[in-house]
Amino acid sequence: MNHNRILIVDDNSTNIAILEEILSDHFPLATAASGEEALAKAVEFRPEVVLLDIMMPGMNGYEVCRAMRASPALRHCKIIMVSARAMVSERIEGYEAGADDYIVKPFDEDELLAKVRIYLRLSYLEEINKLKSDILMLLNHETRTPLNNIIPVIEMLLDEGPLEPDEYKHWLGIMRKHADRLHRLLDKGIRLSAMRSDAWTFSFAATDLCAMVREVVSEAVTNEEARKVVIDKALPSSALAVCDAGQVRSVIQAMLDNAMRFNPPGGRVRIGITPHGRSWRLSVSDEGPGIAPSLAAKVFDEFNDVDPIHHIEGQRLSLALAREIVRAHAGEIGLDSSAPGATTFSFTLPIAGPRAAEASRTEVASVGSRQDTALVTASK
Repeated sequence: MNHNRILIVDDNSTNIAILEEILSDHFPLATAASGEEALAKAVEFRPEVVLLDIMMPGMNGYEVCRAMRASPALRHCKIIMVSARAMVSERIEGYEAGADDYIVKPFDEDELLAKVRIYLRLSYLEEINKLKSDILMLLNHETRTPLNNIIPVIEMLLDEGPLEPDEYKHWLGIMRKHADRLHRLLDKGIRLSAMRSDAWTFSFAATDLCAMVREVVSEAVTNEEARKVVIDKALPSSALAVCDAGQVRSVIQAMLDNAMRFNPPGGRVRIGITPHGRSWRLSVSDEGPGIAPSLAAKVFDEFNDVDPIHHIEGQRLSLALAREIVRAHAGEIGLDSSAPGATTFSFTLPIAGPRAAEASRTEVASVGSRQDTALVTASK
């Protein structure tokens, strides 16, 4: 995964073109022609470095800089102010607004590249250190419940006299259940940290998403804490995508689990796959209470609290991990909760090219109807 993203903000298209010419061969770029556009784009693009023009109509560079520093999602960005003026007072105002550095137009190409590389390294190191600290804090919070259910049972078994076999089985079952939950939490935290720090290796191959969805839905029936919901599957005969099957499977499981948790008893969960340009779009919809627009942007952020109604232990890690996995596949992930009483999570993956499709053709079974309905169980 590339962590060298740069956002160029300038109302002058010529200036943007010059910076793109210098930087596009080295780094992933995004551009914005106004302060308002820059703030909206930065939340999704998550740049490590922002090259920010000062003199712009509407929000000027200082206002954009202050807004970015006030946003938890953008505080890690390194901001380099770009201006045609080199007055000391202007530089001081930029630093006071939260800028990290300053470069004057017309700038030297080598100096620009050197500064960008320095601040990319600083941003990366700071983000990784913060990630490690945040994950430790999150795991400390999330592991309390399973540990609080394991330790008292162990103490009771040590203190009590001989128990009947059924009683041992009952208490050991409780310990096993919460030990499994603890193991899953730790696994998610380790994977998230590794992916964010580029220490995770993905294994890409042409995979049939339809077969994967059917397997995930079938496994949902084994959920122990059960209530019935209806799952509608709208799938083509096959949908070959280039992906790491194990990791994408966990994304589908996280979205399906989320939908079943918040669906009312007897409600429907709809999971479908449709073409979306050169990608497949996989969507999972539920009939739950929905998510307020003010909270929707935080759902995939493991370090922001969603409202208590939607907080399920470990769910923040699952959805944050899903975002990292989809981004590593050059896909997009998001949610739509604009319709009353409905929430749709979705993500995209690149369609497998002809060679990959041909290589996998013998391994993919062209089975499955356009619409399957199954009764499955889901936890409260």
